[in-house]
Amino acid sequence: MVTEGTQIEPRGQGYAWTPGIHSHAQIEGWKKVTQAVHAAGGIIFAQLWHVGRVSHTSLQPQGAQPIAPSAITADNVKVFIETAPGAGALADPSEPRALSTDEVSELVAMYAAAARNALEAGFDGVELHCANGYLVNQFISEHSNTRDDQYGGSLTNRLRFLKEIVAAVSEVVSADRLGVRFAPLFASTDETRVYLG
Repeated sequence: MVTEGTQIEPRGQGYAWTPGIHSHAQIEGWKKVTQAVHAAGGIIFAQLWHVGRVSHTSLQPQGAQPIAPSAITADNVKVFIETAPGAGALADPSEPRALSTDEVSELVAMYAAAARNALEAGFDGVELHCANGYLVNQFISEHSNTRDDQYGGSLTNRLRFLKEIVAAVSEVVSADRLGVRFAPLFASTDETRVYLG
């Protein structure tokens, strides 16, 4: 069994009332879930998730801009924000700010920390959510990543963020307890290859 997307840090939220795995209270809450699954003989992985630019200032700490590989607003997508206690609505994503190179490295460490939290919560492993236009997918796509550092440009560079996350998380959970969720990144014909994202 794999959980729903679970935020690795507070800035990773793009939808109201979605779970995280970055605080003690969240770890304790997830223990109830993992214990119930194990009691029924099951196995459960936590899906580690960061939405990146698919967010809104109302969901960000101190109302800050969402973070992204590049300062390019997501289009053709909605986020879900709380409009009143117990009430919410769909909204357009806010304009993001581009991450610094150092911040990208910090995010890799946050993925590893979330994996450690998942083990503490009793999960059997983790799955990295790298699909559906969220943060890792944003780095891979040439449409949402126009960086000029080691995380942008060539496909090899655009995959570097994912490669570093996989290396860091596999040190925590081991490679045989790590999954990666992808969606198709491009449509291909004999003439063209178009990267989506």
